[in-house]
Amino acid sequence: MRGLGRVYFGTSGDCPVSGDYDGDGIADVSIFRPSSGLWAVKELTRLYFGGADDVPVPGDYDGDGTCDLAVFGKISGRWAARDITRAYYGTAGDLPVPGDYDGSGLSEIAIFRPATGLWAVQDITRVYYGTAGDTPVPGLYQWYGTGKEVGSGRTQPAIFRPASGLWAVRGYQRLYFGTTGDTPVVGDFDGSILDNIAIFRPSGGLWAIRGITRAYFGTLGDIPVTR
Repeated sequence: MRGLGRVYFGTSGDCPVSGDYDGDGIADVSIFRPSSGLWAVKELTRLYFGGADDVPVPGDYDGDGTCDLAVFGKISGRWAARDITRAYYGTAGDLPVPGDYDGSGLSEIAIFRPATGLWAVQDITRVYYGTAGDTPVPGLYQWYGTGKEVGSGRTQPAIFRPASGLWAVRGYQRLYFGTTGDTPVVGDFDGSILDNIAIFRPSGGLWAIRGITRAYFGTLGDIPVTR
């Protein structure tokens, strides 16, 4: 973590799943191991939930302010949030894109279907935005209403198009930032609560945050972890 420290936690094949699992307002170092379904949160907990077919989709699914363990079945379309809910939503080829799409303070079950550009949020909305080859980058890019009142912050469908560096946020903006080979990294890098547009370039370890900064941190083979 740039400016904070270095730790070793996990091994080859593990997926980083950083999030605030204990409600202290700080993201915890944590991994999901698909081969066994292990979730390990450093200095907090270890348990088994999910398996090799699953994609980790941690989020706040019950609105208590902490990150919940959850998985999406790549083949079955099964969503399971530990001790909260289980549902089938989506199918093989869909990408999970959970987020707070209605400003309720909860993470909603949602998928992006690259083949057609479909965004489907369970019990809330279905829209078409993007196409095959796009990377979904949902986030909180703007406020709705007059301020930061309840419901004014909502996850918005957005895509990054590696072939051209296009970022497109539905109903808000389109711009070009990055290129083929870059990894999009969405996060609040300036403390505004809103998400910033940024890329990580593995070939040189470049982090470029639009309108804020450029820095070199990491190298080829590293996975950016921003939350």
